Amino acid sequence: MSLVQRSKREHCPQCGHVEVQNFLLVQPGEDVQVFVECATCGGFVARYTLRLYTSHDPYRSFLRLMRQRRHASGAAALNESEAFAKKLWEEYRTVKERARVNEETRKLEDLLDEMDGPI
Repeated sequence: MSLVQRSKREHCPQCGHVEVQNFLLVQPGEDVQVFVECATCGGFVARYTLRLYTSHDPYRSFLRLMRQRRHASGAAALNESEAFAKKLWEEYRTVKERARVNEETRKLEDLLDEMDGPI
């Protein structure tokens, strides 16, 4: 089976709207948990667990990653930082365009099952 990249906006399972808000649970020593709630009806949409968080400030996010790694030179770190930010913005533009042009209509659970294979 050939897997294809897909793009999808999160939809509320109760009312179908895409306007959502996130609530973050940050606990020492644990992955960040993101609880997604529908901004329209207040229904529970999803929970995600994050291992890596990148904000609108990719440099700051990159520095957080670099605390865990060592570089031979400042130039290498700068090059990696620039590549990190470039890839982030390219992926962001791509996923938005895919959702606009050919948004996936299946539920996220169905897409995850396809990636993992049959249950």
